[in-house]
Amino acid sequence: MKSSVTIGMDSELKKEAEAFFSDLGMNFTTAVNIFVRQALRQQEIPFIIGRNPPYNAETLADMEEELRE
Repeated sequence: MKSSVTIGMDSELKKEAEAFFSDLGMNFTTAVNIFVRQALRQQEIPFIIGRNPPYNAETLADMEEELRE
């Protein structure tokens, strides 16, 4: 059984993500499904989230800006 999910996202971010995922041979939905399956498999977010490296000041500023929108 399939279920739909609606999320809010900056339109330019979505456009860039769709182009990137397309280059990898998948669509946005497939990429999100891969992320969720990997998170459940590992029982954690499958990448580092935090204020310590590998994030630099520019990356953190971008992430904080996204949270404010």
